[in-house]
Amino acid sequence: MERSTPGRAVLLFSAAFLMLMIIMPLLYPHGSYADLDGRAGVIDNWSKLAFADPAARAVYSLGDLFCHQEMSRTFIVNGSQMAFCQRDVSVLCGVIIGLFATDKAVLNFYIGKKVFLIAGAAMISSLAVEWYIEYASGTDILAGRVSTGILAGAGIALVLQYAVTKEYEKIVFKEEV
Repeated sequence: MERSTPGRAVLLFSAAFLMLMIIMPLLYPHGSYADLDGRAGVIDNWSKLAFADPAARAVYSLGDLFCHQEMSRTFIVNGSQMAFCQRDVSVLCGVIIGLFATDKAVLNFYIGKKVFLIAGAAMISSLAVEWYIEYASGTDILAGRVSTGILAGAGIALVLQYAVTKEYEKIVFKEEV
């Protein structure tokens, strides 16, 4: 097995989930999933999802549980909002980009270097800075939300790739470590 196997597994899962989020609104008539505004941590759109097929119900229920799904802050595909907001979709895209970038190029020399943990944490903190700027100024900045989401997602990928690979190497490559 290669050293990057755990990162590739997370990369494939993340990419498949992103594709599902994009495809689901395309499989239904224009505007089928709209006005799903709610609160994170609560499934408050179950009545709207009860008659959907199991795949759409699963994706949109996860969005309903983990995201506010505010229509004005969600990408619209085929007249329907995606299951997660723009920031969450951007973070997932950043995770995919970050995992893809760190798959081979970085893995062989970063193991053991805390620089990547610090860089990842700084990239993740960009979300808090952006959120505070939007909150303090009372503005809604799509470009800021998307760009910091991608940056934070790449930071999550750095931290995740570092942590998972270190543990994976302890188990699989005992004689090398």
